[in-house]
Amino acid sequence: MKIEEVLIVGGGIGGLTLALALRRANIPCAVFERAPELKEVGAGIGVWTNAVKVLDRLGVGARLRETGAPVHIGEMCSAKGQVLSRTNLDQLVREAGAACYVVHRAELHAALAEQLPEGAIKTNHECVAVEEDEAGVTIHFADGTSAKGTLVVGADGINSIVRAHLWGPSKPRYAGQTCFRGVVKMKADDGVVREIHGAGRRFGICPLSRDRIYWYAALNAPEGKMVDFDERQRFLLEEFKDWTWQVPKIIAATPTETILQNDLVDRVPITRWSKGAITLLGDAAHPTTPNLGQGACLAIEDAMILTRHLVEYTNVAEALQSYERARGKRTAAIVKQSWTFGALARWENPFAVHLRELLVRATPQFLVQQTMRKQIGFDAGNLS
Repeated sequence: MKIEEVLIVGGGIGGLTLALALRRANIPCAVFERAPELKEVGAGIGVWTNAVKVLDRLGVGARLRETGAPVHIGEMCSAKGQVLSRTNLDQLVREAGAACYVVHRAELHAALAEQLPEGAIKTNHECVAVEEDEAGVTIHFADGTSAKGTLVVGADGINSIVRAHLWGPSKPRYAGQTCFRGVVKMKADDGVVREIHGAGRRFGICPLSRDRIYWYAALNAPEGKMVDFDERQRFLLEEFKDWTWQVPKIIAATPTETILQNDLVDRVPITRWSKGAITLLGDAAHPTTPNLGQGACLAIEDAMILTRHLVEYTNVAEALQSYERARGKRTAAIVKQSWTFGALARWENPFAVHLRELLVRATPQFLVQQTMRKQIGFDAGNLS
């Protein structure tokens, strides 16, 4: 099989990781990004060992360690200041052979882009249609231009145009909570990622560096109820005014115009991602709520495994079918586990909240470690 060019729709973390992996395998590719300039919005992101190992093999690990903060401890806490569960990740890290990090999404995105040659990423190219014929595949763009290649990979997120082309348009599934995110210049407990739960709301505190914190706040809300930028800080201070763990202080130190808001959504897992010479990657294939911190990590895994299948198989369609078979079970399990975790976080009734806290306290650490081992101990392998 001779691949003339892989056309990657979407220049996010998944798309750039795929481009880097393909180039390492000497497979020609181009990334088409609809935004007028290459930049990533967002705040912090967890890069767990399963993704770190891939990034190490692609030459991005050193930059990740320069910009990110290592994670050693994970805590589940109550809004009243109690530590309900404390998990030491060091043993899992030793077993897996790589550490876990929290990094700013934009910094990881930039680290990936720096590894690609000039001209590999084409901005201001909004995909509006995809077609396939005997000669190959074609992407059509909003400006009337097009690009031809051997195969197309849709890495264009939860509202993927490529996915809609394959399986028809559909609406994402709302998880019942909206989420605010921010980065603030403050010191946090080194190496400790802390998630605090209350009645129908939760707050996460993650060190980004010695003097920066990435935080998120999720709370029950009707779908699509957006808070104006100039009201977000005031709104959150009212919602979390009685919480411990410095939550009000963290919110107050974050300029309101920098606080992001997005509803938490996913899609029910599907069994097929590919048709002919077209396939999906990352959130386009298996979007998940962020409760387990695995969304970007799964996309990074996808990139390595898809590239390896393209190297190993002599037929494009067979390579893509084998790729989705290799990824389907693991990604579907994480989507479902994340949804279940989010459903528990939505409990508001005082009795239900108390019951949830008892369940968290009563869960043995070996079970927590076992669950995390399946999530972060996965090894996507190398290019060959």
